[in-house]
Amino acid sequence: MPYSPFRTFPEAAQEAGVWVRELADLLGCEQRAAYDVLRATLHAVRDSLSVDDNAKIGNSLPVIVRGIYYEGWNPMKMATQLEPGALSTRLLGLMPSTVSADEQVLVKILKLLENRLGDKLPARLDVALKVCTQAMLEMQLR
Repeated sequence: MPYSPFRTFPEAAQEAGVWVRELADLLGCEQRAAYDVLRATLHAVRDSLSVDDNAKIGNSLPVIVRGIYYEGWNPMKMATQLEPGALSTRLLGLMPSTVSADEQVLVKILKLLENRLGDKLPARLDVALKVCTQAMLEMQLR
């Protein structure tokens, strides 16, 4: 089938909308807040990974979500290798005030990624979010 932007762009927008609506349902918040959570999480994880890891993760994301992931990224800037606790703290600090900032946010984001990407979920992203969730739990126990 030949390329047609009139089919491709609406389908891409619809797919991104599904991601945001599903996350809003999981978090119990407005879609705008869900978009902010998704964007903040993707950027925080992106900024802590290598260029190679970012290429692998970006390749598995839908077109518009991939654009959100790469928005403002400078691959020439060295990644800030954050410890899991530091990444968790950073993520919590980026959450909109309308979303409760606790480990359940990351659990729900991971659930969204697992639901949407299935076996295409990059191992690095899966591990990064699980480690962040564990670090948040440990911080709460202290």
